[in-house]
Amino acid sequence: MASKRVSVVVIGASHAGLGVSHKLLRQAPEASVTLIDPSDEYYFNIATPRFLVKPGSLPSSKYLYDIRETFNDYPSRSFTFVRGLVRSIDYSKKSVSVTTGESSSTESNAISVAFDYLVIASGSTTPATLGQGSLKLPFKATAFEDTRKAISEAQAKLLKATRIVIGGGGPLGVELAGELAEAPGSVKNITLVSKTGSLLEGATETVQRTAESILRRKNVEILKDVTVDQVTQDPKTEIWTVTLSTGQTITADEYISTTGVIPNNEFIPKSFLNQDGWVNVDEQLRVVEYGNSRSDTYALGDITCHPYRLLSRVAVQATTVASNIAASVRKNTRIAKYSAKAQKMMMVVPVGQSTGTGHLGGWTLWGCLVWFFKGKDFLTYEAPKFLRGKVQ
Repeated sequence: MASKRVSVVVIGASHAGLGVSHKLLRQAPEASVTLIDPSDEYYFNIATPRFLVKPGSLPSSKYLYDIRETFNDYPSRSFTFVRGLVRSIDYSKKSVSVTTGESSSTESNAISVAFDYLVIASGSTTPATLGQGSLKLPFKATAFEDTRKAISEAQAKLLKATRIVIGGGGPLGVELAGELAEAPGSVKNITLVSKTGSLLEGATETVQRTAESILRRKNVEILKDVTVDQVTQDPKTEIWTVTLSTGQTITADEYISTTGVIPNNEFIPKSFLNQDGWVNVDEQLRVVEYGNSRSDTYALGDITCHPYRLLSRVAVQATTVASNIAASVRKNTRIAKYSAKAQKMMMVVPVGQSTGTGHLGGWTLWGCLVWFFKGKDFLTYEAPKFLRGKVQ
């Protein structure tokens, strides 16, 4: 009689969830992986500043991929994809409750999926993605939303707008400002508001100065040491009024928030979360509850308490989780540990189509290198590797 296969449920099919699913299937063929996500398309959102602002720059085939197709090479009994939204985790039954269907309504079909091991890779979202106090821009995928429709609507609004205020001087704000300064259609009047005294907080001084210099050459107005205190939108004219900490008010066709991340944690037990809503994990990326590490639950990616939510760290986290689950399944005492401090800090920021700035550790990257590695197509050439969990 064949032995029972070990069941691993992975919640979330973005960069982290896909990576750990593939690595598990390759490292632990005795495991059966069930991947759950509200969308059946993988969204390579890293490229949003480019294709949202310049619709003709990248075809959708470069940033939207069918999730099921990428798992066709595995035995059918080894992998299952469930399109649905996880509502809760029941440890008494070792299962998750999933709402399936085309909407997030609780009246939709609900199923229960059992697990021996659970991996939480539900990620995060942003105020702009949800349209909270900002033009709705799909910087992240959202539950049961038609991603293609959301992209199309955002592109139309950005193309039409001439006066735009961007809140946030981090990498996304700088990248977006650089793309908008070169946008097709009418000339854009762009204001970038940064709460800090320099753009790209955390970057080297040289990188900060370079980013500001490039944007100013592109006629982007930069307001530093200023916060956005209030944002309102007229329901009839749809004009935004942005009130700043200086007392100045700016009216704009569109206001875009590029700050803040919101954990996708509605289904996660409160005992797993820190005070800010992120999942506590140990060095093996096991979930920590009441000071103790669970042996059956892991978390990785944006949803964890690790503060640096960077794509460059996902592959190492996925390898750590997959290796530890595989070792546990085989009763192997060898464990893998993840250390965010062990990875070099890296920032690569295109500022428009042909240049940009950034650093790897203490090394400053020339504009031509930023263009070559990211700016020319916003890393979409790497998307198939992330889709198939082949990034090391």
